[in-house]
Amino acid sequence: MNQTISVSGFGTAAAPPDLAILDIGVEVLARSVAEARATAANAMEAVIASLRDNEIGDAKLKTTSYTINPEYDHRQGSRLTGFRVANIVEVEIEDMVRLGEIIDAAAAAGSEHVIVRSLRFAHRDPAALEMEARSRAWQDASGKAKQLARLAGVEVGGVVAISEQQHQRGPVPMRAMAMETAAAAPIETGELAVMISILVEFEID
Repeated sequence: MNQTISVSGFGTAAAPPDLAILDIGVEVLARSVAEARATAANAMEAVIASLRDNEIGDAKLKTTSYTINPEYDHRQGSRLTGFRVANIVEVEIEDMVRLGEIIDAAAAAGSEHVIVRSLRFAHRDPAALEMEARSRAWQDASGKAKQLARLAGVEVGGVVAISEQQHQRGPVPMRAMAMETAAAAPIETGELAVMISILVEFEID
């Protein structure tokens, strides 16, 4: 049976994101379902119109949540006080330069009913970063194997087995947005990192 050396290698590559994914919508509380639905519909139409005015096409808009829930005052024996309607859309925004401006405009259109559930970032095509991270992981693994072989007084041979353990893109937190200021919301995109881990088994000559 051939003797082998097994090592792990890690590689990371990072770049600024070129895609923002925004979950935005409206939430309305009213005394009746009809009033809540109508107010929410009007506010949501204004939000979507603002997004379209900023060149966000329908293909980049997707409704992800629409809920109608009764509201109770439990301090008075669970008395029904009204109904809450929430409508959320997922928006893909590729114009990273005008990101804050686009969000501000949509928020202003929805007025006091607007809610921002989340903002996250991504790479539209992460393949190039993954390849770079994978190359660095291989260099890391190969360097470790050669050092171990040198310390043991042997030579590294061919590869017996290689597997990719994991890869993930690290999240970037959203910076707080000043919705009510005249300036565009100050959003820091930072960088997204692709991290790849591999396990390689080399023969020992």
